[in-house]
Amino acid sequence: MMRKYLIWITTIFMLASFMLVSCSLPEVTPPAAGETAPVVSTPSEQTVPLPAQVITATPAQTRLIKASEVGRLEISQRVAVSNIQDISWSPDSNTLALVTQNTDAAQNQVFSVTLLNAKDLSTQAVYSATGNRVTSVAADGKTAAVINQDQMSFSLVDTSVKDGASRSRVTDFLIGNVTISPDMRYVAVTKAEFWEVILYDFNTLEEVRFLSGFSTAAPVFDAGFNHSPQWLVWHARATLQLQEVETGMLSNLYSHEDFVTAYTLSPDGMILASASFRSTNDASVPVVILWDTLNGTELKVLEISQPVNALQFSPDGKLLAVAAGSDLQIWDAAGGNLLTTLTGHSDFILQLAFSPDQHTIASAGQDKQLYLWQILE
Repeated sequence: MMRKYLIWITTIFMLASFMLVSCSLPEVTPPAAGETAPVVSTPSEQTVPLPAQVITATPAQTRLIKASEVGRLEISQRVAVSNIQDISWSPDSNTLALVTQNTDAAQNQVFSVTLLNAKDLSTQAVYSATGNRVTSVAADGKTAAVINQDQMSFSLVDTSVKDGASRSRVTDFLIGNVTISPDMRYVAVTKAEFWEVILYDFNTLEEVRFLSGFSTAAPVFDAGFNHSPQWLVWHARATLQLQEVETGMLSNLYSHEDFVTAYTLSPDGMILASASFRSTNDASVPVVILWDTLNGTELKVLEISQPVNALQFSPDGKLLAVAAGSDLQIWDAAGGNLLTTLTGHSDFILQLAFSPDQHTIASAGQDKQLYLWQILE
């Protein structure tokens, strides 16, 4: 009981400190390749990214997040950070990498990667790139994929080191997106003007493979790796398609009635979860569809109470975390049953990330808060 009091006292002190230093700046629209899918809700203001200050906290003993105990999840830590685009964990679950997008006083677009100590949310390192775009962080929790300002070259940057060492590759095309495979074998670079992806070797940045074949009536919105090293995911409006990285074989199309607002693959690549809207009883309701990636059929359709902006499976693949509006829902992936609904955010949740040890869920939203959810001993 004393441990919980200490955690909440720490939280109140931290929020008060950030309120003294925060400031507002104009909204920035993230760049997109071709076109952007509709956003359920967009931030009303922007703030300069604030590095988390050092916090004195009593380390808490936590439990594995499993179906029988998800009702015990609670907010154990929080910190104020604006406009988070992505959350990544280090393999040992000790460090969080936050990708943020903001503007500086001169209205320049600034992407940053802030590495936080997961135990007390103190800042370990900050990498900032003015004019360049950080698109993702690798599974090592520190290597950032960066599209350079010329949009025809990309770099891999070690954000854990001041003025981090980088490796770059120049292309002969405009780059739309860059992602890194979960096994850190490949760097997938999407062309902005063509439905094509080039795979580069992560270590040498030599070209390895060319992937294409995806085609719909709509321009491609996105293509890249998503939690599974087996598949590349293509996304255009209401359509998803998977492509095997090694063979280039394309799956069946995963078609939806409305725009896909979020999607994620299970760690083993066997299930694709996608969020959209579906007509039910003459009404359009938010749903999450679980697909069998082997044959392209629907496994389950989960009716969600609010629009969904983020999804992620647990590392063991048994749980699915769903950002349902401002609520965090945990579902049983196999049975399709809602296990618990957790409240705390005051605005839409936009990012979710399970820690590799499955002891923590990180969530970030338009309320400019990062929450860590844990089951405390």
